[in-house]
Amino acid sequence: MWNAITYFQTLATKLKATKTNYCFCRVSGINNLEDVLANGQRYKAFFAVDDSDDGVTIQRGGGYFNRRAIVVYILKKYKITDMTDRENTMNECRSIYKSILSKLIKDCSDYSPFELSYLDKTRIPYHEVPGMFAVETTGLYFILTIEEPIELVYDATEWES
Repeated sequence: MWNAITYFQTLATKLKATKTNYCFCRVSGINNLEDVLANGQRYKAFFAVDDSDDGVTIQRGGGYFNRRAIVVYILKKYKITDMTDRENTMNECRSIYKSILSKLIKDCSDYSPFELSYLDKTRIPYHEVPGMFAVETTGLYFILTIEEPIELVYDATEWES
């Protein structure tokens, strides 16, 4: 199974734009940005990953797959009274998103079949955070879908008669 946290934490430390300026965080949803809020006094920018999203098991081509979503947040504080600062901050977040996406797509072709080959590259939605978010913070988040094969074989020894 692909470890999204490890992968994106590595990206955060290798991308020049995020290496020293962004705090890497783990979160469990847009309503619970725990690490972002906990580090809000110490840092001004965040690269956060949520791999706790619900999934679904689907049947495709005679086999079964677990489809799960990974949400990545690129967030940065701005001066709330300065719309030019907000625009510059959003442009920085958009640029980071583009860099991450291009690296992710490159890695899909470079990794072994059991890593990123199950990433759905046909649709990667992103959303810009509306208005003021998490105490004068703006940015965007994008959603990746991965469909990993799962072996579902009935084992009678697991059941009582």
